[in-house]
Amino acid sequence: MPWMKVSLNVAQNKLGLVEETMLRHDALSLTVSSVGNETALEHTLHELPMWSHVRVEALFALHDDIQAVIKDVRTTEAEALDIRFVGDDEWKLTSEVQLEPKDFGGLWVVSRTARTSDMKNVIRLEPGLAFGTGEHPTTSMCLSWLAKHPPYDKNILDFGTGSGILSIAAKKLGARTVDAIDIDVLARETARKNADYNDVEVLVAETIPAGRRYDLILANVLLNTILQIAPTLTTCLSPGGTILLTGLLPNQIDRVKSAYPTIEFHEIVPEEEWRMMIGNS
Repeated sequence: MPWMKVSLNVAQNKLGLVEETMLRHDALSLTVSSVGNETALEHTLHELPMWSHVRVEALFALHDDIQAVIKDVRTTEAEALDIRFVGDDEWKLTSEVQLEPKDFGGLWVVSRTARTSDMKNVIRLEPGLAFGTGEHPTTSMCLSWLAKHPPYDKNILDFGTGSGILSIAAKKLGARTVDAIDIDVLARETARKNADYNDVEVLVAETIPAGRRYDLILANVLLNTILQIAPTLTTCLSPGGTILLTGLLPNQIDRVKSAYPTIEFHEIVPEEEWRMMIGNS
């Protein structure tokens, strides 16, 4: 399947703004590398590499309005370098990354080839096109919270699953059921493969199954999605259930509280510039 790839030269301090713009236009995936050809990595959502300038490559479906993307990107002062078609094999080659083992408080995320004889609760990933290796603060906060609050025998909703990392973590920590939801077909494919490789049973779907209720909801997405899905998530949350909302900035907290009037948010967890809101129904 061919896609359209847009390549940009971006100042490091503009990367977050460019990323938001790309995702607003439904970018399927983002990859960053240094302009000086230093080590390339799959871009975990909103990560800010320590380079003065970065090359951003964004993947779009052929039916997307690329001219509208470029018009909006120009307002961020990013320099458009190239627009061209790519196929499956070429994109997958540019998306390869190295994943170092990371401990989230007794919950490990490692590469598929890592030795783990002395580790418990291990998630093995082979990062592909979807976001989510645990490196980004929003994912890190969720993983650390799960490690401290194992969801034993609970029904879990992982909304915006990406690579499936949070779903796999929940199952590793004793969840009864996990529904992993993502509108992106590439994310769903990656989540299924990762769940299978980690030998956990996760339902991966495009939409939340009708009539489901959840003891714990994890939503590691962006503000607009968190606001849009508020009525559905509050309806899906069981009485007394817990909801974690992340992908948020400090100045967005009040808007989220207004969108979730039936949720009592009792904790705001900070990590770098990001926030995770924790509440109960």
